[in-house]
Amino acid sequence: MGHDFQAPQQQDKKQWEKVEILYRNGFTYHSCGCGGPGYRPAQLSEIAAFLDAHRQYRSEGERLLQKLSVRA
Repeated sequence: MGHDFQAPQQQDKKQWEKVEILYRNGFTYHSCGCGGPGYRPAQLSEIAAFLDAHRQYRSEGERLLQKLSVRA
């Protein structure tokens, strides 16, 4: 997950779900050592808006894969 990753409490299922969703969508916690990996949502409820805001950076293949996985 990267050097800047701080694991949630083991029993915090919502935070672990958030981490899993971010990872599946290509967001990790790597940085160049210059201030962290950038903004990551603090709550599971913020994930949809975060992913929508970053959708423009996805390739055509990634967008197609996302559409297929949402329908499944």
